[in-house]
Amino acid sequence: MKRINEITQNLKPGQLPPQPKLTADDKKIAVKLINDVFQKLKGCCPAWSHAYPDNESLNLAKQEWLKAFIENGINTDFQIYYGLKNVRNQGKAFVPTPSEFIKFCQPKLEELGLPEVEIAYREACRHSHEPLKAKWSHQAVYEAAKQTGFFELKSMAEKHILPVFTRNYDIITKKILKGEPISDIPKALPGQVQKTIAERNKAYHDDQQKKQLQEKGLDQLNNPKDAMSEIYRMLGRN
Repeated sequence: MKRINEITQNLKPGQLPPQPKLTADDKKIAVKLINDVFQKLKGCCPAWSHAYPDNESLNLAKQEWLKAFIENGINTDFQIYYGLKNVRNQGKAFVPTPSEFIKFCQPKLEELGLPEVEIAYREACRHSHEPLKAKWSHQAVYEAAKQTGFFELKSMAEKHILPVFTRNYDIITKKILKGEPISDIPKALPGQVQKTIAERNKAYHDDQQKKQLQEKGLDQLNNPKDAMSEIYRMLGRN
């Protein structure tokens, strides 16, 4: 039996599911989700009977709410928790509309201790020199920095690297806002340091030289100096 998030997890906002493929169990779970939400809303909103005076209006409303949930990717307990929490905090007597409730299901970054993207980017740049020793404000910032590249963050111009970081941070924060897990911040390992530009250049050229020696069948020699001597000998330059 699938959960409601398994039914909708591959759908984009505004995209309806292929209805013929939904099983009877799928529909039962979806109906249960809406029934649970409506039961809790009834306790939060004293003017419930004004919105739904009879079973016909209630059932029609449930159908519309279910469509709205599917179209907007509302499919986790985490989202529903925040939706109901914000309804309670509003303290209004009337039942929210589906669009209002969907907005309530999407907590703001600061509610979860997440910095805005500009602040997160500045932090990522500051910590890019020693990322494993730094004290990060939130693991989402670390994850976005890691996906962007610590070397790139400290060496590339902001106009080029900020859009990359922004995209990665947006992906990660959306996962968090939906209650999805992200990987933990790894602990620092002894001797693990970020390479300098000079070190990266040397590693690149060493790799290219190794490939050239392999192509010429000289990689069996003990060191590059011996290989270069052999190349000169083959060219008659001894």
